[in-house]
Amino acid sequence: MRAKRVALEQVSGLSLIQPGPGEGGTSPLAKVPKKLLQAAVAQELTPRQQECVTLYYFQRLTMEEVGRQLGIGKATVCRHLQKSKKRLARVLAYVNWKP
Repeated sequence: MRAKRVALEQVSGLSLIQPGPGEGGTSPLAKVPKKLLQAAVAQELTPRQQECVTLYYFQRLTMEEVGRQLGIGKATVCRHLQKSKKRLARVLAYVNWKP
């Protein structure tokens, strides 16, 4: 059986990080306590995913800027961010966090 892809916005009750520069609206991950979010990022993501999430969401760089700074392409940055959001949503759903 293949795992179903779930957009972070579809995970009920989760709000983790503010949308990046190219995203509109608010991220459903915007309401997660900062300490919980930082712990999840530090413990659950790869070092490259951590860098992408930190630069894009916390330092508010665009995907192109993140890519230039890390020496990777915009598509790779996008992929790292997508996988990061999916992993964080799964972890936060697992711990049953509710805003």
